Amino acid sequence: MRKLMLALSMAVVAVMGVLMPAAASAETTAVQAVSEFSAAADGVEFAVAGTLPPRSQLECHSVPAVEICYEKAGDHWWVQDQDSDHASAGVLWQNFRNGSLYRQGWCITSLGKGKWGQCNKNYYEGSKLNGFPCIWDRNSSNSEIICARDGWTFQ
Repeated sequence: MRKLMLALSMAVVAVMGVLMPAAASAETTAVQAVSEFSAAADGVEFAVAGTLPPRSQLECHSVPAVEICYEKAGDHWWVQDQDSDHASAGVLWQNFRNGSLYRQGWCITSLGKGKWGQCNKNYYEGSKLNGFPCIWDRNSSNSEIICARDGWTFQ
C-alpha cells in the first residue's frame, strides 16, 4: 500500500503545474491542468461512500460533471461525480493560515455517477479554505487532474 501511495504521489507530482489561488467565482467553468504540488500538500485522498447531511449544514457549488460541498462542522468535503464518463470527480482544497498557503490536497471520488463520497479533514479554526472542483481521468495517457480555474472560499 505504501509503494502504491508513493507511486501515486510521484505520478501526481509529475503532472502538476503552477496553481495560483483564484478569486471566488461561481460563473466560470473553464478548466486548467494543475501542475505544481506543494511540499506541504496532503496528497490525494480517495473519498469513502457516505450519506450526504442535510443541505442546510453544507455549502455546495457545482460545475458540469462535479458537485463539491463543504461541511464546516467536522471539516468534511463531499464530492459527487455527475457524469458517467469513467473519470473521477474531486475537489482540490487549499488551506491558508496567516495569509500563506499552509496545506493543500485532493479529495477524489471514484464511487460512480450520482454517488456521494467524503473526505474527513481537520483545519485550524478561522483559517481560509478554497475549493476547486476537479476531474481525473486515470484511463487517459497523461492521467492529469483537471480543476476549475476559479473556485470558492468556504471559511
